[in-house]
Amino acid sequence: MQKQFFEIEQNWEFRQTGAVDWKPAVVPGTVHTDLLANGAIEDPFFRTNELDQQWIDKEDWEYSTEIEISETVANSDNVELFFAGLDTFADVYFNETLILSSTNMFRSWRVSVKKLLRPGKNQLRLVFRSPINMTLPLLEANDFPLPAVNDQSENGQMGDKKVSVFARKAPYHYGWDWGPRFVTSGIWRPITLEAWNNVRIENIYYIQKA
Repeated sequence: MQKQFFEIEQNWEFRQTGAVDWKPAVVPGTVHTDLLANGAIEDPFFRTNELDQQWIDKEDWEYSTEIEISETVANSDNVELFFAGLDTFADVYFNETLILSSTNMFRSWRVSVKKLLRPGKNQLRLVFRSPINMTLPLLEANDFPLPAVNDQSENGQMGDKKVSVFARKAPYHYGWDWGPRFVTSGIWRPITLEAWNNVRIENIYYIQKA
């Protein structure tokens, strides 16, 4: 069997952790755009709506979908999930087994799910922890302030607590002179299921001999 790729982009739902109802989500995307698409928030770029939406980054959010796995894929020698980008603090569950804890928006992750999957429906669920709540303890434990001139902590209803330097996350999410403060979370790059038999070549490196 040749290597097979399946981008997981259909049937996604999301909710605020603890809420009962799930709402449709778009992946790749962010929690802010999904809230806007579902009419849960007003246009964040209109007037001062930005200031009314600072509660979003202080909550945890969940994303979930079901993946249909064929017998051929399930019987492959190797089956992996490739996460091209998770923003940022995410616990990933496959069939309710924790397979990954992400802490870095800027890197990718590859996880084998061969032993966990089954033919038919499989659940993929991601819990995104509040980037504010995850980094506040790091700020409070630090003995001296770190420079973060872009961090509009006042607009984020956090006073002088500038936490942006404690997260491997796009600094502009915390505000800039040219943009608003939306410390968002979400699956910002595609997730792919990859299956293959035997071995695979990941890359080729050429060395030229003199």
